[in-house]
Amino acid sequence: MKPVLVLAGLGHGQLEILDRLDEIREHYEVQFIGGRQTVYTGAFPQVIAGLMNSATVQLPRLEPVAERVISIDPHQQTVQTEQGLFHYDQLVLATGAKSRGIGTPLKPMSQALLDRIDSSPVVTIVGGGKAGVELAFICARTKNVTLYAKKILPDVPLHRQKQIERLLVKSGIMVVKQQFQDDASEGLLLDATGVVSVEWWAESGLAKPDRFIATDEYLRHHQFTNIYITGDMASCLNGGVDAVRSGRFVAKRLLGETSQPFRRRQSMNILLTTPGRALLTFGQFTWHGRLPYYVKRFIDSRYVRHYK
Repeated sequence: MKPVLVLAGLGHGQLEILDRLDEIREHYEVQFIGGRQTVYTGAFPQVIAGLMNSATVQLPRLEPVAERVISIDPHQQTVQTEQGLFHYDQLVLATGAKSRGIGTPLKPMSQALLDRIDSSPVVTIVGGGKAGVELAFICARTKNVTLYAKKILPDVPLHRQKQIERLLVKSGIMVVKQQFQDDASEGLLLDATGVVSVEWWAESGLAKPDRFIATDEYLRHHQFTNIYITGDMASCLNGGVDAVRSGRFVAKRLLGETSQPFRRRQSMNILLTTPGRALLTFGQFTWHGRLPYYVKRFIDSRYVRHYK
């Protein structure tokens, strides 16, 4: 009898594993817990800007046995869902973290959220990181936008921070460099302040309260080594590129193709700014211009086409 592999969640890492579903089914009885579709977060700003028709990708060739993880018992090797208990021999978690809870969360991303953003003439965004800045630039093309951020792109060099802040203001965005107050928002309030842990992680004994899940060098839970953690659930991973790479790595582990540990790498990030331009960052290297824009368009459209 084949061991039971439960795949929970449809994060970017899980899509990479599902891309090799036929091979994995030769070794495991596969059960999936999660939704039938997800939004590729790297491309959703292009949908808002009208550069792509959709960033939604469908669950490939697999019927979910349940939609939501409620808790996990790692000792009994069971997953509690709205449809009851499911046993696993191997478990891959890609259910994702959650937004902090300021206004409307950006995570989990959905088509309904994209529609709501599209129909809102006034938007307030909280957070000056890459997600908040890109969203502000995109929304400013058709909406009145206010951006609350103590600092703009704090991880990039100072000269680039100042340049992007000037571009934000030039694009008609009101930049408020102070702590957001609950009564200060106008229109749709969007939380781009980053993600936090989900309660059931700690309740299930997978993480300490308010902490992300610690893993070993193979992306397995540091105590329960038959549980793999992908994407932003893992304390050692950060961002969409890490999520994709973690899924590819776990797929290889499940298929016995690698005995090497997961290697973290410096990730390239590209965010859209003014029409026809984008900001590329790679560590402390940055490049703002047309070429990063076309690179991002190519990467995102290829990804969505692949999973469609």
